[in-house]
Amino acid sequence: MPQPDVEKARNFIFCNARLLERHLFSFHFEGGPAEIVERALNAYRHQNGLFGFGLEPDKRASEPQPVDQAFAMEILDAIGASKSSFLSVCDALNELTNEDGGLPFSHPTVETAPHAPWWGCRETQSSSINPTGIILSFLWANGLSHPWMMRAEEFCWEALNGLEVTSFHSIQNGLTFLATHPDKQRAEAALSTFRDLVRASTCFDTDPEGYAFSPLIFAPSPNSPGASFFTHEEIQPHLQFMIDQQQDDGGWPINWPPISDGVHSECRGIVTLRNLNILKSYNSLG
Repeated sequence: MPQPDVEKARNFIFCNARLLERHLFSFHFEGGPAEIVERALNAYRHQNGLFGFGLEPDKRASEPQPVDQAFAMEILDAIGASKSSFLSVCDALNELTNEDGGLPFSHPTVETAPHAPWWGCRETQSSSINPTGIILSFLWANGLSHPWMMRAEEFCWEALNGLEVTSFHSIQNGLTFLATHPDKQRAEAALSTFRDLVRASTCFDTDPEGYAFSPLIFAPSPNSPGASFFTHEEIQPHLQFMIDQQQDDGGWPINWPPISDGVHSECRGIVTLRNLNILKSYNSLG
């Protein structure tokens, strides 16, 4: 299997990505310190502990959005941050949480700045397992307990019953919710039936048109929750396609329309770092 050009990818990230992703690259591939990553991440943190300021870059509002908290927790989890870093988010999550204990996909404050159309939100939205489920998964994975989690968990169990095969992100949230749930017996019983939904939502075509989830999104590493849902023969073509998709400038493309050239560059930096980590986990970096 041809190998990606890691040096060109590094140059792309250092020339085009945000400071946050540049520090993350150094952390993942050059032994860079976690403290500097968290310092860069905290530039997006509000005084109440929530993250905003376009941390997820497809919407540019300063106000915190639920997805920003999931984005931040993914980074905190990756660098092994302290429990207090997670708990300071939890302490303020009620400000974004609906009465049923779940977080909405988007809040009306997103309208205060340019945003991709899928973030549009002029009225209060109903709760969604995306991103409520993945936030819970990061908290459980780090051995945390917080009052916010109880009602959020109850909401997610209910939401699992209403997932549709086209709800890629919600299915991904449901998968991580179940895989990290502390009640292993209950979670494993649900996972046994969740496999078919994940596979039905997966695009096995290596070069689809439009926005789609490949097996590598549901199984970004051989040890990830969804890895057992796919065979080696199903994973390998997507690894090869990912390698082949590296662009001449060293970065990877995105498969959704950006709202500006600047956002395009930021998102490509995020996807390039994500793909390098996926390829690394499958021993495909050479």
